[in-house]
Amino acid sequence: MDKILGLGTAGCNLARAFEKYSQYTVMKIDSETSMEKGYLQMRPQKTPELYEENCPDLRSHLSSLAGDLLFIVSGASIISGAALNILSQIKDFCDISVLYIRPDVELLGDLKKKQERVVFHVLQQYARSGLLKQVYLVENGQLEEIIGGAPVIGYYDKLNELIVSTIHMINIFDHSDPVNSTLSDSKDICRISTFGIADLEKSEEKMFFNLDEISEKRYYYAIPEGKLKTDNTLLNKVREKVVNEAGGSYGIYSTSYNQEYVYCIARSSVVQEK
Repeated sequence: MDKILGLGTAGCNLARAFEKYSQYTVMKIDSETSMEKGYLQMRPQKTPELYEENCPDLRSHLSSLAGDLLFIVSGASIISGAALNILSQIKDFCDISVLYIRPDVELLGDLKKKQERVVFHVLQQYARSGLLKQVYLVENGQLEEIIGGAPVIGYYDKLNELIVSTIHMINIFDHSDPVNSTLSDSKDICRISTFGIADLEKSEEKMFFNLDEISEKRYYYAIPEGKLKTDNTLLNKVREKVVNEAGGSYGIYSTSYNQEYVYCIARSSVVQEK
């Protein structure tokens, strides 16, 4: 996923967080005025339905995103009403995965709550039908628990940093050779996913969304080269962890970091209802 497209405030802010990495081509779409690079402004509308009806033809503007694309959106944003229109415009030249940011639904007003419910379910159905490569679900409440809370100012920056750094590292490992691996291609029916991080020593993991009926889990172990050469228990720890997971597999990667990191992707074939 080297192309990033953010829609709405949450989607654009997350997309901007990818810009610090040179590997990504990033574009943003929102209704606010901005002169920043890679930004497209849509005319403000009062309802999600009007955003869908009045979505302009953006294909020529988005043609630079051809290839493997991560589309970022939150259903709490009214402009997310344009999401399906935009996806239909780019589906012929993009292989699309969606990163869906789920807010604290209980805090939303009635209009945004209804819109969030629609977008949340429709995108999952699109993924299950094969119209999307994957839909990755992330919930803000889960992220806040993982980082142990965050200050009011900079709250979303902290959450976004965790999401982006995790996705970026997984992207790197997906394009690197592991020193030891049982990873294989995922089942085609498992298109509803989430990310997570884990602790190698405690064998604990924290997921970005509480995914029901998990069919597959892929673990990425980023281990300092020195530890790979000297730790005689490492491989057994990894195997013991993965063997207890449904559809579990792993890749172990050598790094120059001073400590180990563990990332994971969980996948399901079942539409999440919560």
